[in-house]
Amino acid sequence: MDTHLMIGIAVMMGLIGIAASRDLLRMRRTQLQPVTLRVQRPADRVGHSRGLR
Repeated sequence: MDTHLMIGIAVMMGLIGIAASRDLLRMRRTQLQPVTLRVQRPADRVGHSRGLR
């Protein structure tokens, strides 16, 4: 095979690898986003101190 052809194929494979790794990293980053949760506390009972037992 021609040397220029081999270099061209290697460059194309490298560009494909870079594009694939960017897409994979972007997908992982979106999956690791923290989720906001709402917590509802029950109403305090009369006669009990909050947080002390």
